[in-house]
Amino acid sequence: MTDKNTNQLEHELKHALSRQEAPPDFADKMLARVGEQHSMSTVMSHSRWKVFTRPLIRWAAITATAASLAIGGIHYRNVQRERTKGEAAKQQLMLALRIAGSKLQLAKARVNEINATQAANR
Repeated sequence: MTDKNTNQLEHELKHALSRQEAPPDFADKMLARVGEQHSMSTVMSHSRWKVFTRPLIRWAAITATAASLAIGGIHYRNVQRERTKGEAAKQQLMLALRIAGSKLQLAKARVNEINATQAANR
């Protein structure tokens, strides 16, 4: 920007941001608007929860929440039970693999022993 454009921009900003007196009824208009917004927000907040003031709907919501918690607890317990069974099966598999490995080692040693005796007899 040139210096002239900068000066003009500064002048326009000063003019736009200069202090101006508020209109005489400004305070009354603002208080009325705040009162409107407050009453509207009160109505909105009451109407938002108005549905739960009916006993049937309230009990249905409580029942649905309790049922959800019960089903969630049962599901969690089943998942834990399955996990415990899986861990036990893993331990059994590891034991079986160790036993099979030791038996294979014994068989390998026996085969090597037989080969060694046959090689010595030749």
